[in-house]
Parts: sequence; structure tokens; C-alpha cells
Amino acid sequence: GSSVLEDISIKNQDTLSLSVFCSVRAHEKDINIVSVAPNDSFVATGSQDKTVKLWSSTDFALKGILKGHKRGVWDCQFSNHDRVIATCSGDKTIKLWSLTDFCCLRTFQGHSAGTLRVRFLSGGLQLMTCDGEGIIRLWNIRNNECTFSMDAHDNKIWALDVSSDGKMLVTGAADSRLKVFHDTTKELEQQNRQLEEQNILMEQKLANHLRHKEFEQALDIALDMDKPRQTLKVLTSIVENDLANYKDCLATLRRHVKNWDTRRITQILLYCREWNTRARNSHIAMLTLKAIFTSKAADELASINGISEILEAIVPYAERHFERIDKLYANSYLVDFTLASMGDLQTTSVDEYSHWEKTSNFVLPPKKVDGRVQIGGQAFVGFKESYDNISTTSSDNEVLTVGESDDDSDSELSMDDESSSHF
Repeated sequence: GSSVLEDISIKNQDTLSLSVFCSVRAHEKDINIVSVAPNDSFVATGSQDKTVKLWSSTDFALKGILKGHKRGVWDCQFSNHDRVIATCSGDKTIKLWSLTDFCCLRTFQGHSAGTLRVRFLSGGLQLMTCDGEGIIRLWNIRNNECTFSMDAHDNKIWALDVSSDGKMLVTGAADSRLKVFHDTTKELEQQNRQLEEQNILMEQKLANHLRHKEFEQALDIALDMDKPRQTLKVLTSIVENDLANYKDCLATLRRHVKNWDTRRITQILLYCREWNTRARNSHIAMLTLKAIFTSKAADELASINGISEILEAIVPYAERHFERIDKLYANSYLVDFTLASMGDLQTTSVDEYSHWEKTSNFVLPPKKVDGRVQIGGQAFVGFKESYDNISTTSSDNEVLTVGESDDDSDSELSMDDESSSHF
């Protein structure tokens, strides 16, 4: 095999002469690839006739034919750890075959162009492939999934090989470029592990600051970690703490806003845009926006990149929240009206309801008929006129007639007087 050729070339420094000891017509069409097994037991050939044939390395007797590709086979590669062979074809697929019974074990699909080269990686657990669009893909053999892809070249990648330790990948393409890639998986895993440990430490610090009501430090940590949910939690704690201690929460928020630079303000505005989409978070979002717009100069806010798009996304939800609050505020006066009708409130509350009634714009104005007040098409029972409008001299026998004019009542009184004069 190759080891024998190396020994011969070392011993004899002169030109090595080779002679043909066997010649076989292997395929009906062009042969694209020849590959030798690691133990020199098989020789595999891939052809444009869509097949891969396995030959004995001693006498070139045909041992098996691998059929399954729909277009010509461009490459085939033996595994150094298992009795399997990988093939790739112009039909955009990669197949894994058993050398025991020559059946197909796996089919990998995902390339958008014909696959031209295939190599084993990670002890035979992964495959590296390239295609006619300059894309390199890394496949996991166990679950047939593509774990990584990269746009390596601008044209077809005709050559691809991996170093013996699997840490270096070399590719050559039709764009006349040769590229070398190094495996940085371990370095990335170590970086991710360090970031995870740092995040755990920062989250613990954040929880400690919140527990001790150190909101300024907690807010800085949440913003540095780029955690919108934690930032909302800190701002909510600030507002609730100020309300519990009868302090101005808006002044506290303004004090924090004054220390923020443009990058931090942009970050908070993006957070507010997301918070404002939910009604339960809209109060904190509106307070934060008010603190920003009342603490920073207009020219400084106008210089923020993309602020117009952010505000355009905030305005529709803000209008919806304000309409909901106005409706709740208006409906709350129905409680005051009910209690006023029952006589349980002071006259100031009744006056407040009367003021609200005069200033409100109703589709249908309130109507008072037979002790009922009709607002918006619904009748509310139990309204009582103000005591100032009720005569103290009225008796139980007095009858109030609704709908008669003053002239009619005057004429009736005059007739009663005339009749009484006759007696």
C-alpha cells in the first residue's frame, strides 16, 4: 500500500518506476474518485454512472456495488473507525453505507447544490461536506442533523481535506482560492462556560441588591446583562417602594435617567416598546418614557438613531392603554352615582358626579324619568333629586303630575278657588 511506496521512496532516492499489474473496466461512465480503505482491503470507485463499486485490493475482484444515488458520484471516503463508507453525489445528498452488507445506513439532505467532497471528523461521528455553491456543512451522524454551515467560497469547492488530528480543514475552489480553517470548538465552549458562570454570578448579585433595596446597583446590573425582564422587575420594585414610602417615583426615575448616555437610553426605549405591548406592563413603560422625555433635552433625544421608528411603535399601544384607562375612570363614577342615590355619600361626591355629568360627552344625554336616570341607553334605578330641589312644605298627600304645562295647573287652581267661593 502507501506505506510500502513510502519505504521504497526513502531507500531509493532515484526516480521510482511503476508498472501496471492489473487493469479492469470498472464503470460505464467517467470515474470521478478512487479511495483506498485504511486497512488496504478495499478500493472504492465512484462514477458518473451513479454507482460506487468496491474492489479487492489484491486482485481487483468486484466485492459490492452501492446503488442509490440519482446522479453521478463525486466523492467517497472510508471511515478510520467503523466499517462504513460515505459517498456524495450531484443529487445534493450524502449517503453512509455499510461495508458488511453494502446497504445504505443514513442519507443526509440539506445542500442546495451538488455535493462534491465528503470527509469524516471527530472519530467518525461527524461528516464534513462541500457543494457547488461554496457552502461547507458539518453533519452529526447519529441524528442526521446539520450542526454547522458556512459560506466558504464564491464558487464550486472541488477540493476538501482534513488534517489527521481533525483540527485543520483545507479547501480549494473554482474561485482560485485556497482556504485553511481551524477548529475552535473547545475555545468557544470555554468562552460560553465562562459567560454562563458570569451570568450566574451577576444574577446572584442582582437578587442581593434587590433584597437590600439597592435599586441603583440592581438597575445597572440588569442593563449591563441586557435582561429586559430583570430591568422591568427592578423598575417595578423602584415604583412600588416609592409608593409605599409616599415618595415621588417619577423623581426617582428622573434621577436614574440623568446618568444614562445615548446608548443606554436607546436600550431602555427598545425595552419600553416591548413592555408597552402588554397592559400590565404599560404603567411602568409610560412612567419610564415620561422620565426620559422630561429629563433629556429634545436635541439629544432627536440625535438617537432610530428613535422615530421606536416611538411610532409605542404610540398605537399607548393610545389604546389611555382609552382603556379613560373608560375605567368614567365607569368608576357609576359607583359614586349608585352610592349617592342610596344617600351614603357626602354632598361633595354628589356635586362631583354632577360636574362629571355636565362635562361628559354622551351619545345620548342622561334622562331622569320617574325616579330613573338613563345613561347611554341603560336605566339605573334609585336616583334621588338633590335635597335643595325638594320643597320642605310638601306633604304626603301632595301629587306631582308629570307632563302638564304651567297654564293648565294655573287654570285648575283658579277653578278650585271659584268653587270654594261659592261655598
